[in-house]
Amino acid sequence: MTKESVKRLTRNMSSSIAPRASVQFFRHQSARKRTRRIGTFVSSSFSPFQTKLGAMVYDSGYRQLFRLLGYPGCEKEAEEVVSILASENERAMQLLDVSCGPGVVTKSIISSKMFAKVYALDFYESMCERAKETFERECTTGNNNSYEVVRGDVSDLPFANETFEKVSSTAGMHCWPNPVKGMKEIKRVLKPSARSDKDDWGVLFSTVVLPRKGNETRETYKWETNKPFLDREAVLDIVRESGFDEYEVVMEDKAYILVKARYF
Repeated sequence: MTKESVKRLTRNMSSSIAPRASVQFFRHQSARKRTRRIGTFVSSSFSPFQTKLGAMVYDSGYRQLFRLLGYPGCEKEAEEVVSILASENERAMQLLDVSCGPGVVTKSIISSKMFAKVYALDFYESMCERAKETFERECTTGNNNSYEVVRGDVSDLPFANETFEKVSSTAGMHCWPNPVKGMKEIKRVLKPSARSDKDDWGVLFSTVVLPRKGNETRETYKWETNKPFLDREAVLDIVRESGFDEYEVVMEDKAYILVKARYF
């Protein structure tokens, strides 16, 4: 796969987050579903995925194209989240799934019943609505309180410090306008891991890098939102700068990279 083909596939990938526009917070609840919203959102540029049609296209076909980039597929991605972040002995944990999009991965995390509650967060209202529809239709957990869809900005998460035991994000970081700020916010709302438990990882995320750098170097490659990162070191630099104490690359394939991290 050439660099240009990767750029075409990743252009306008915006299942996640756009810049902050307001800090006003209010909450809406109904008997069937619970949603959080954060004031008024203004994106720096139009994305087709912010429309209902765009969310449907992303859900029904576009996200599956990530297989060409090396992603293992939505169900396998959910299995990785459960395998690495869930504990067989403690199922009272709350998980925040950042940049959930229409819920193509999140639905399988919820259905695993390995977390007491899953919060699915995305910037776009269209993605949140699509995710809610998917969860109501496919997540037969027997517990209406097992998930909540949240509209929010990764750069200003609407949660108190140390709210969640675990945080996941699949195919989202390269869409964030400021990945370091996003990861710092994730660290803020995440509880610290137990240093004595080598398997207690707090964060698991995947993103895209250039499968072939060619002549690109740190000096020549200019990263912009919705573009692949230069390489694995560029991704790990973000984790380091965000203040995590330990991190590890779990898997790499073509443009796909999966990383786990934690702090104490």
